[in-house]
Amino acid sequence: MSEQERENVWITSQMGLRLRAGREAKGMTQSQLAQLVNASVTQIDQYEHGEHDMAMERLFDLAKILEIPVADIFDA
Repeated sequence: MSEQERENVWITSQMGLRLRAGREAKGMTQSQLAQLVNASVTQIDQYEHGEHDMAMERLFDLAKILEIPVADIFDA
């Protein structure tokens, strides 16, 4: 699947807070998480602040690494 064909999701600030809480619960730094998903620290920071969209594939990778059910990230 090409970059252009990927489905992206906009990360809201609440979703970003859930990702950050999951990362912190695992005792990981943004740098460590970035390396695991082949992203930059800046991208991880933007996700955690709800300032960036990401490929759904990356969201699923983050959820798996952080052991967070994807539904919990979207929980309102």
